[in-house]
Amino acid sequence: MKYFAALSLAAGLAAADMHAMPVAPAAAAGGMTHTVVVGGLKPVATGMAPFLGYSPEAITAAVGDKVKFVFMQKNHTVTQSTFADPCKAMTGGQDSGFMPNADGKAGVEWEMPVDTTEPLWFYCKQRMGTHCGKGMVFSINAKLEGDNTMAAFKQLAINKNGTEAAPLSTAGIQNVPPGAAAAPSTVTVEAGGGTALATHVTSAAGAAAVSPPPAGVAPPAAHATLAVGAGQDGQGLACTCQCLCGESSFPPQAAVNHFGGFAGMLS
Repeated sequence: MKYFAALSLAAGLAAADMHAMPVAPAAAAGGMTHTVVVGGLKPVATGMAPFLGYSPEAITAAVGDKVKFVFMQKNHTVTQSTFADPCKAMTGGQDSGFMPNADGKAGVEWEMPVDTTEPLWFYCKQRMGTHCGKGMVFSINAKLEGDNTMAAFKQLAINKNGTEAAPLSTAGIQNVPPGAAAAPSTVTVEAGGGTALATHVTSAAGAAAVSPPPAGVAPPAAHATLAVGAGQDGQGLACTCQCLCGESSFPPQAAVNHFGGFAGMLS
């Protein structure tokens, strides 16, 4: 009896010690890794064409999860933005940078941890946002209902940046019919002091006329002549030209000691 009593007492003491010992918490399970394919190729009628998108383009992730982006053809990014500006990088946001993979080889990857359950928005910044404007956007934990849904985010990206390239401005550009005649032009030949010597006018038909110098202004000296030429321009239209040629076209005082040539050699 004493033997069995001792065993019972020992068992009770052992049980009491076990309850008093601290129990180590169970190791936290690792977060889930979500795989998203970026870009790639898609079949079209003529063969294969670049795929501008993420697959899948929206996921739901918990804090501690990771997202592994696998980049395929050809060169894309995963750049964080805001819902209001789908195709503009968010200050301090996540950004994979450009990940070129022209041949679609394996191993071009980038991982990003998820540290919030709030909606996160991303886009591809290739070609100054035109990939985004074609709908290449991605989201994490987007709302399923209401305003901030994935569908609304994608549509906003297309609406704001949906053109391949901005059209050239037509402001100040004049459309001239190919067969139209040239507009009249006027060229005034002046002496060194700015006094007008003669005015040359070319009409729309290509005819040229030289008006005499104004009253009280002496005509150009005999050694400074106006050489008149006529011909056709590159479009086959008649044209004329005049050049003030001769010794007076280069002031003698500019040629110091006539070094390297004589005054008037430049026209």
